[in-house]
Amino acid sequence: MNTHIESTRTLGLKTSMVLTMLLVSCLSVGCSYDDTPNLSEVTGTLTKAGKPVADAQVEFYPTTAGAASYGRTDEQGNFVLRYSTGKPGAAVDKHKVTVIGGRVEGERGETASAPVESAGAEAAEGTLAPIGAPKKGRGNSGAPKTVEGLSAEVVASGPNHIELNI
Repeated sequence: MNTHIESTRTLGLKTSMVLTMLLVSCLSVGCSYDDTPNLSEVTGTLTKAGKPVADAQVEFYPTTAGAASYGRTDEQGNFVLRYSTGKPGAAVDKHKVTVIGGRVEGERGETASAPVESAGAEAAEGTLAPIGAPKKGRGNSGAPKTVEGLSAEVVASGPNHIELNI
């Protein structure tokens, strides 16, 4: 009878250990769920009348799924996008693009918010393709001028260097 009790205890311990390992496995899989869409690295250049726009916030908003990606232009108008989680890149998708603020060398007191000209048939894949005339203006709070109504496409393969001309 002693052997039967020890055998039952051993079976109970083994069952408990297996159930515990299953529970831990399920929890670790559940905790590691990542709903980040497929990202692709994106670089670009922002110019106004051929001159680089410095210190502008560039925002890409995917049209179907995912969160926004953001970048800031350097003195040469170059930017690199980072997804909202901090990962490099933007969602592979078509995007609405917004530019906030910025300055052009030699222009006093102005932000870089001029009308955008149509990219036309010459626009290469991955380059800016404006949607009509962009909206621009200054918010009630005195925030920097914004340029909205732009679009760009981020593709999975190949370089995504977006040329934004405002």
